[in-house]
Amino acid sequence: MLDDRQRRIRVIVPTLMGYDPARLPATYHAFYDPATGVPRPTDGRPVHEGLRPEFVWPDPA
Repeated sequence: MLDDRQRRIRVIVPTLMGYDPARLPATYHAFYDPATGVPRPTDGRPVHEGLRPEFVWPDPA
C-alpha cells in the first residue's frame, strides 16, 4: 500500500493488473465477513476479522 500526497491509499491487485495468480497466491482471507452468512473458508489459509494482527498502519506523511 502507498499513501500518496493526497492521502489516498493505493493497493496493487495482482489479478487485475495481469499478474499470474498462481505465482502470487493469497496467504490469508482478507474480506471474510461472518455476518453475510457465508460459511467460513476451510482451505487452510488463516481467517481474520479484519487486517492481519501483525499489520500496522504506516505513519501519515
